[in-house]
Amino acid sequence: MGTTTRRKAAPREGKRAAAEAANSNPSTPAVTDEPPAWARLAPYLAAVFLAALYIATLNPSMAGGDSGELTAAALTGGVPHPSGYPLFALLARFFAALPLGHSPAWRVNLLSAVSTAAAGGLLCAVVQSWTRNAAAGLMAAALLGTNALVWSHATSAEVFGLNAMFVALVFLLWSRVQRSLSRRDVFAMLLASGLGMCNHHSLVFVAAPLVLHALWVARRTLGAKGVLLALAFGLSGLLPYLYLVPASASAAAVSWGDETSISGLLAHVLRLNYGTFSMGRTGAEGIFVAQGTFFPTLWQMWGGSFPRLLWIGPLLALAGLYLGMKGRQTRKAASVLLLVFCFYCLTFCALSNLATSRPLLLGVLGRFCIQSDLLLAIASGFGLAALLQRLSARSPWQRLVLACVGALFLMGVAANAGQASGRNNTVFRDFVTTAFASLPPNAIVLTTMGDDVTGSVFYFHDVEKLRPDVIHLDRDYLSKTWYVARKRRLVPYVHLPEGVYGRPGWNIKQLLDGNPNRPVMVIGHLDDWDQSWKDGYKLAVYGLVRSLIRASEFPSYEEWAERDRLAIGAYDVAPALRAPDDSWEKALGQRVLDIQMGRANLALHYAHERGESPDPARTALRLLEDIVAKAGGDKELGIAAGPGLREINLGPMVWRDLSLAYQILSRIDAEYALRFVIACRRFAARADPDDPDLPAARKYLDELRVPQPEAIPKKRPLK
Repeated sequence: MGTTTRRKAAPREGKRAAAEAANSNPSTPAVTDEPPAWARLAPYLAAVFLAALYIATLNPSMAGGDSGELTAAALTGGVPHPSGYPLFALLARFFAALPLGHSPAWRVNLLSAVSTAAAGGLLCAVVQSWTRNAAAGLMAAALLGTNALVWSHATSAEVFGLNAMFVALVFLLWSRVQRSLSRRDVFAMLLASGLGMCNHHSLVFVAAPLVLHALWVARRTLGAKGVLLALAFGLSGLLPYLYLVPASASAAAVSWGDETSISGLLAHVLRLNYGTFSMGRTGAEGIFVAQGTFFPTLWQMWGGSFPRLLWIGPLLALAGLYLGMKGRQTRKAASVLLLVFCFYCLTFCALSNLATSRPLLLGVLGRFCIQSDLLLAIASGFGLAALLQRLSARSPWQRLVLACVGALFLMGVAANAGQASGRNNTVFRDFVTTAFASLPPNAIVLTTMGDDVTGSVFYFHDVEKLRPDVIHLDRDYLSKTWYVARKRRLVPYVHLPEGVYGRPGWNIKQLLDGNPNRPVMVIGHLDDWDQSWKDGYKLAVYGLVRSLIRASEFPSYEEWAERDRLAIGAYDVAPALRAPDDSWEKALGQRVLDIQMGRANLALHYAHERGESPDPARTALRLLEDIVAKAGGDKELGIAAGPGLREINLGPMVWRDLSLAYQILSRIDAEYALRFVIACRRFAARADPDDPDLPAARKYLDELRVPQPEAIPKKRPLK
């Protein structure tokens, strides 16, 4: 009996020794047999709190970027742009069918909210599984979930929230494999990796090293047959890509490419037209550059993570990686996490060729920082757990840690709500509905403003059935044979010339002449190379659209002014201009100012036709001074900035036309002479040396020889 008793006591002594050893090592968390109930529920609490935050701030309609095209392609049964995103498309159709919300867009936005909240819960579970510290997991979820970049993508229809969920899920399954060596966990991990690849290819930079490590660790448990079976699970996760074949063959109104053949399917999935191992092919737009952007992209990921994660996140991550590799329980996780983080960041930055010269492009690049921020958030959880372990178990800080985590969550919400919340974002809905309301019956509308506007038009026109009498065509898509062929099938009553639109193909005049009974309207700019419309047609700007009108039917000034007033209605571009500089909304706002510039230019054209008539000049001046006000105002001219509007660098053409309007009106009111000088000087300072209007402006200034004027304190109303 005595011997038996000593044998039973040995394990208890071993457990006690292990616990003491753990407590003596500050980087190794203490092992408790039974965590409290709230700790077991921590991942679910994190997911619920984040879901509540995202749903409360969900975008009520369509956002910019790829949201419109992704949603429209999914809900009309078509194929989104490469790589096809079949998992997102299938889930979007499921969410759109839910009896919730007030629009299909809101319900698809809900998919992003739910998947991003799930990513936060899984992230909490990853940290907790390695550190046995629920508070550290909750803090990591709070840091990531209130991150402005993550939050803003959780409130709109995008693939990045779903990608974050799969990154966290694969990491959690890898953690389980390290502990259990279970075949079932390995199979689940491979299946999740395959499914995640059906959503976004960037998952490969996390999944590939984790999968290889898991297969190596569990090789004895799996055996050769088990490894083959695991690979089969991974391949089965790719089966949603087969959805692209019937979707491409369907009569969907919005669908990219032709995936009905094996070559077409592979080209789409592998993004061959974009350059498989780069973000895009170099082109004249300067969006993608041949030399790559390794260091600017790396700075965006690493340097930008400090403000995104409230500064404390990266600092805790550094501590977590350092201390984690010193502890027995966290050494493996910390080492693999560091390896995966560096592999993703360095490989992606090496492949990235997106230019970083414009704020909008930095915003596009920022989406790929969500994945690196998630990995940093895991490391920050390791860091907090290690620091808490250094404190005495009876320290009051241990009792306050949950309060501190809650305070961190509230601080993140307060710091980022203004930038990330989409609750009141109706910028693209307002733009598209205003533009379409001004279209004449049975019009052909040609979009030329980029993917964000085109995608929004796709959604509102083809999903919400806005103006079904209107035929929508996109200039960039018209250069692709598959798009022209699909349009010929869907709208055979519209004449599309043979071939594709472009220099080697047909021009805009052929479209106009082939559809004499359908007005052709343009949202955006016509290509500079295509001046064919000038043979028999003129361009008029009404509200937010441009109209190609037969020269013999061009309206008088009074007719144009009334139609323009009705076309613009109560539309207000200010909400778009108040958006962050790197947002699609801000880019749209600036393009609306460009359209307004076209309206002012047309009013000046009427003024010159009428012998410097003051009425059209007043209209032009009102539009131009409104542009200056929305671009931050001008103290010297006495033009106040609109509320909450930041300064925008206006090009020389605004100042040229403004000087012309002031010049015309100075002939009936001498007050405008001084304004003319100020605007003329602004134009001369900003114009290119080869600008044809620059010599005349300099001549005026030399002849007038007016000293630098003082600021005009207050702008008088136009007479």
